[in-house]
Amino acid sequence: MKKKNTANLKRKTAKKAVKKAAKQEATVPTPSAEAKVPREILERRKRLMKEAEVALGALNSYPMLKGRGEAEAAKKMVLEAYSKGDAVVRQFILFVIHEHLSKAANMRVMENFDFYRKVMGEKTEVLDVRKNVYRSMFNYSNSLEGTVELLLLLGDIGDVGAAKVISRHLAFYMSGEQQGLQMLRNAAVEALENCGCTYALDVILAYARYAEKNERFVFALRDWEDKLKAMSIAAADMDAYMSAINELMMVRKEKDVHYG
Repeated sequence: MKKKNTANLKRKTAKKAVKKAAKQEATVPTPSAEAKVPREILERRKRLMKEAEVALGALNSYPMLKGRGEAEAAKKMVLEAYSKGDAVVRQFILFVIHEHLSKAANMRVMENFDFYRKVMGEKTEVLDVRKNVYRSMFNYSNSLEGTVELLLLLGDIGDVGAAKVISRHLAFYMSGEQQGLQMLRNAAVEALENCGCTYALDVILAYARYAEKNERFVFALRDWEDKLKAMSIAAADMDAYMSAINELMMVRKEKDVHYG
């Protein structure tokens, strides 16, 4: 009995020590908590985020409120803000574009007055309901062509973050066979084709290898062959990518001969 009590006492003591250590660790401020971001950096972030958000809003206003020239200028402003911004600014810009692109999920739903009345509640003012209907009718991102333009804008950004956002939406587009989703899927592949990071090539290779309908992805690999040769990457990575591309091209040729 004495041994059992001693063992219990040791366990309780150990638990108290763990809890005490955890409590002390929680109260110790982390370096990131102590470090304050300089005011000039915060102001710069705020300015660039605002510029990008306004520019994306202007692009979303085409063609009802903005002309083609203004839409093109807005895209350049987004790219400029992205290139000048730090990681925080870039993530914010990608977030806003992602939010606009996500509206594609509702394209099969006719967002009319009755729809918004049910979503917003019967007590909502008629004018507020109409405003949402107008946005659904006229916002550029609520159309296939507007969504395509945003995808290609991500392709122009072209870094790993942009490629990852494209791949997320491509996964959604691949989940259905509707004509609209096929159109967006093709645009997403083109955007990945335009990217300048090898992660975009990773995505294309994965889909080209495993997707049942992979012709569009295989075509995109042709451009990546030339693009790889102009990139400064490790020789081992270059060989691995070229080998994967050649393998898929050979499979493509074999299918053409077999079914031709």
